[in-house]
Amino acid sequence: MDLTEFSNTMHNIYKVVVTFFLVAIIGLSATAQNRTYSPYSRYGLGEIQQGGFGRNAAMGNTGIALSSSFNLNNLNPASYSSMDSISFFFEGGVTGFDQKIKTDDMEAHFSDMNFSYFAIGFPVASWGFMSIGVKPESMVGYEFFDDNESTDIPITDGNYTRSQYQGSGNTTKAYAGLAVSPVKNLSLGAHFSYVFGKVNHYSIAQFPNDANAFKLATSEQVSINDLYVDFGVQYRLKLKERHSMTFGAVYHPKTGVKGKLKKLVAAGTTFNQDGVTIINADTLSFSETKFNGNALELPEKFGIGVAYNIDDLLTLTADYSIAKWSETDFPNLATTTTDENAFTIGDAQTIAFGAEYIPNYRSASFYPSRIKYRLGASYKQDYLVTPASAGGDHLEDFGITFGMGLPLKRSKTSFNLAFEWGQRGSTNDGLVKENYMRFTMNLTLHEYWFRKRKFD
Repeated sequence: MDLTEFSNTMHNIYKVVVTFFLVAIIGLSATAQNRTYSPYSRYGLGEIQQGGFGRNAAMGNTGIALSSSFNLNNLNPASYSSMDSISFFFEGGVTGFDQKIKTDDMEAHFSDMNFSYFAIGFPVASWGFMSIGVKPESMVGYEFFDDNESTDIPITDGNYTRSQYQGSGNTTKAYAGLAVSPVKNLSLGAHFSYVFGKVNHYSIAQFPNDANAFKLATSEQVSINDLYVDFGVQYRLKLKERHSMTFGAVYHPKTGVKGKLKKLVAAGTTFNQDGVTIINADTLSFSETKFNGNALELPEKFGIGVAYNIDDLLTLTADYSIAKWSETDFPNLATTTTDENAFTIGDAQTIAFGAEYIPNYRSASFYPSRIKYRLGASYKQDYLVTPASAGGDHLEDFGITFGMGLPLKRSKTSFNLAFEWGQRGSTNDGLVKENYMRFTMNLTLHEYWFRKRKFD
């Protein structure tokens, strides 16, 4: 290696390191943002977030069998082998959402916009490819009232009671993925992830008809931080010229997570400015429990996918996945209970379909022919199971998606748009129905950082 080549190599390594730290800093600063207002996020670790990036979001969040040299796909680490050996990718996304929450006698509307994720991808050698990123894992964000007795807080007989429930927080995943291709058309990959964060839940009981009554509050905080590994595989089967099928599978073993549960019950007369903290309070009870993989677990997950490809023209894909939440432990949510009014947890299942069509990728005169048009649909059985008094069924979530990949001229860089409309839950038996829309804007920046240049 001559001096010029060594200098270029060190400069590329420097850019990778700087970009990674920029991704990490921006990603960590974005973890405090609110991404849901669903009352269902009160349970467990909250609302589990979809894992896909910009292309996946427009294709029904499919990706187990998808691979591309134009986009990163973190739904299967084996897909990183589709990157070429001289490229560097940066992906970042922003998501706006509109959420309408409805019961039999109430309707509320919320909207917000937040950073979605940040990731980079690059080759580490001729035999391996890597991606590093930061993305949200679960979200908690809700506030609602109930003019009935609180089961968490003792009340005084004869007093009218208004119970307020409020929650916030999130968990975040920082990951490094590695993919190798030991034989032609076969790719193996793994994600090494660190999950961390805090979620807070508050319950407050007030007595509006008694000016001298104390306000009674319960504060519960769950914090986690731990490492885990998941795996992926993809195999590409050549059918004929330009036609192929890709088969994919992912696996996440059941993982115990380290963390801490703090619970405080207090009584007082005045709220702090945040509206949930009672000042000059008397502590009625306090407990702090550390758990080392024995009170909170991430479930075992399986996923399979298949994709049919016509190079530079059409991709059709389908995914199925199951997460065995019913076999995990939670500090604040049970798999079974004798309380007919309590939510429980069960296995989560998802089936999704997606398509991508490019009219004429090589068109030089008509730009709309080079746009990648995408659509998809998904059906999910949530891990939350409604109370026995409301039927004891899984929450159901159905969504449809569509979007576009807008290429920049003479480059693999693209600007991606995705729109999703969905519905979750129902108003039957006193439950909550959610209608939501999500709009995702994503930039996939491509650079030839590792190309060797020759000079005459």
